[in-house]
Amino acid sequence: MIARPAHSVQWLSPDREAEWDEFVGRHELGLVYNLSSWKRTLEDAFPHISGRFLALRENASGQIVAGLPVYQVRSWLLGNRIVSVPFASFCNPLVSDDSQLNLLLPEVVEEYQRSRSDRLEIRMTEATRQLSHPLLSRTGHYKHNFLPLEKVPDELFASLAKTSICQKIMKARRAGVVIEEVSDEKSLKVCHSILVKLRHRLCLPAIPYAFFQAMRRHLWPEHLKIFIALQRGKPVACHLVLKYKDLWTSEYSANTIDALHGVNQLLYWETILRAMAAGAKVFSFGRTSVSNVGLLAYKRRWKTSEEDLTEYVLLRAGAIGRSPAGFARLIGPESSEWFKVLLRYSPETLNRIIGGYCYRHMG
Repeated sequence: MIARPAHSVQWLSPDREAEWDEFVGRHELGLVYNLSSWKRTLEDAFPHISGRFLALRENASGQIVAGLPVYQVRSWLLGNRIVSVPFASFCNPLVSDDSQLNLLLPEVVEEYQRSRSDRLEIRMTEATRQLSHPLLSRTGHYKHNFLPLEKVPDELFASLAKTSICQKIMKARRAGVVIEEVSDEKSLKVCHSILVKLRHRLCLPAIPYAFFQAMRRHLWPEHLKIFIALQRGKPVACHLVLKYKDLWTSEYSANTIDALHGVNQLLYWETILRAMAAGAKVFSFGRTSVSNVGLLAYKRRWKTSEEDLTEYVLLRAGAIGRSPAGFARLIGPESSEWFKVLLRYSPETLNRIIGGYCYRHMG
């Protein structure tokens, strides 16, 4: 008599998404990026992205014990990819050990081969980096900075960099800068406009407003917080934060060119205070490219802990590798510099059009 396997691997149908979310909620590595609401956000904002949930089910109990969100990202320019998880600041396979991942991985590879994708990408933090992945090569281009919220606010404040953080927070407070939480569509458009203008100054393409709309539609109010900094009654900075379990994650922030020095620091500090008041245990500053030395230095001044973010990759023979910067390596360094010049001197309307085109290939 052949013994029945202890586990079975299956793709969940859309009507099982509530069961999937319940599993994400009880798994220690579960993040907002693993939820079905994140899947709906991406599919709503980006027609070239579609996702499914791969589950490892314990046959005796029928319960999901491990799993992986798997997305197909279609692009004629950057190549078709299988990704877990697109646009996530950081994430992990929802597994407890090598054996669970080894049961899931063959099905993911089969999906990669079946879809004739150019690249398979599984993103991880240090929490699962020790797992073995014989089929995949490892790359690392990002750091994750996060702040444990174990201290009381006064002690935490005293631990921050005195000149670049604490003094600037106090300066902005003395100037009467006010931080407000908002949720309406008009305020969301203000936030997006501030972010677009900042990215324009940094020679980066605009993030499509459709992404912001989709986040508000599918994540607010349970998993999304939106904050605006007012200077003399005028919005001068914004902060979009994702929250799930005891973790708050800074997703997007920006300030206007005329914002007082210290507004950004006050905006982050007030967000951290609200996170602590809500019972959060960790505040994440999100991911940062290892090449962005200035931003990494700024995040470290908040006395953050830091970990490497890793991508495990399977690349089809003959496929062009996709760099962390997206278009840069694919188009070439000369074209990349030309692209920056185009963004720097283009009017904002054109920058938004360019951003819409770029994001149709990203993920």
